[in-house]
Amino acid sequence: MADKRDLARNVARASGKALALVAAGGIAAAAIAAAALVPWPDFRVEPPSTVVEPTETGQLRVCPGPLLALGDDDTDATTAVSFGSTSVTTGVSPDDVEITETPLAAPENPNADRDGTPLAITTEAGAAGVGELAGAQGQRSDRETIAGFAAAACDEAVAEAWLVGGATDVGRSTIVLLSNPSAVAATVDVRVSGENGGVDAPSALGITVPAGEQRVLSLAGLAPNLHSPVVHVASTGGAIAASLEHSVVEGLTPAGVELVGPTAPPATTQVIPGFVVPTAGGVDPADDHAEGDDHPVVRLFAPGDEPAEVSIGVASESGGGGTSIDVSLEPGQATDVPLGELDEGDYTITLEADAPIVAAARATTGTPQAQTAPDGADEEASVDLAWTVATSPLLDAAVVAVPQGPGPVLHLLNPGDDELEVQAVVDGEERSVRLAPDEAAAIDLDPRSVVELVEAAGVHATVSFSGERALASFPIRPPGPLDSPIVVTPR
Repeated sequence: MADKRDLARNVARASGKALALVAAGGIAAAAIAAAALVPWPDFRVEPPSTVVEPTETGQLRVCPGPLLALGDDDTDATTAVSFGSTSVTTGVSPDDVEITETPLAAPENPNADRDGTPLAITTEAGAAGVGELAGAQGQRSDRETIAGFAAAACDEAVAEAWLVGGATDVGRSTIVLLSNPSAVAATVDVRVSGENGGVDAPSALGITVPAGEQRVLSLAGLAPNLHSPVVHVASTGGAIAASLEHSVVEGLTPAGVELVGPTAPPATTQVIPGFVVPTAGGVDPADDHAEGDDHPVVRLFAPGDEPAEVSIGVASESGGGGTSIDVSLEPGQATDVPLGELDEGDYTITLEADAPIVAAARATTGTPQAQTAPDGADEEASVDLAWTVATSPLLDAAVVAVPQGPGPVLHLLNPGDDELEVQAVVDGEERSVRLAPDEAAAIDLDPRSVVELVEAAGVHATVSFSGERALASFPIRPPGPLDSPIVVTPR
């Protein structure tokens, strides 16, 4: 009987504990439910951060230097030798700020002492506003192998640049110019792509550009027989100012020269303002076998891993209708797209893509063959070519320097949705330029003039040159982010 009573007590005791646990669970569940209904205290901890203003530095631009020719030295056909000197114009705001000009070394050029070298132009720290230092150069050539007019802006040195232009097939020469204005050596990778994809050129990787020097590379030595090269320049250590020199010979007749600066970085929308077509004509966009340089084209490149569908809009600066061309790009392959029959005039090219692209457009003043007199006698050729690259929107203020050259024109474009009124101070004379959405305007300038743009945020701009045996252009670029405030948040 005692065992039965003990068993009963144990069962009762266990049942009590179970009931207590159930009750406790119920109380806990009720508490959780109540907590879900009652607002919790709002405790927030903002991560510590601070806005850092970089130490003010002087503004710096680099002019690429005189034109170069390959093959002038019979003992070394790969050496690029300068011929003649270039004319440089500089401008700054305020206009009383002192500009210092420092030549860079060009040890590979045996004529550097005679013709000059790349030029670094600088201001003292804080003396000029961000982006308010400008320089540009121009040079005409009448050599038997290189003839025409070339112009280039003096650019910021950067860690990465895309160069769209040039060719290395028969009769076409392209030189890559790498200038390092910094106080430390730069290690540069030059990657070339063409119409058939990327080019394997191990010698173009890890190139050392010493501080304060320029290195010159023959693109044909890296990537021969390319019709449509695109060059990607990436630097570590010192920053690099990169550009291309492109020259053409048709048969025995020189057919143009141009300096090509960086185009706008890859984006799904690209704008090319101020594209000058000096002679009516062109090739149908559907022509996949268009050869030569005597027709307007736009060169496109999609650097990603996926194909890109691109819509190309071509509109006259003077207004009126335009044309649209749709093309498909294979990733990593450069494509030259003919722009069709165009009248003589100035145009805006707008590109919309579903993947990032880079772009530049080429035009010429004609062909050497067209310069033959009716009686069969050969006349002096009147041929030149120009590459007009895609631009980036300006900040509120910008300074434009115009070098010596024929017929300079400043082209302004408002691709936005709001009307803009830009103030352009040309050699001290103020002009007001009203730009409706998608409207372009042109300002005729004098050689060696300086223009200060105010209230220009969002505007795209190009300077063009056009004249007898002369065609050239360069973009007006916004300053890089080096002087912009940054927010630092510790991890």
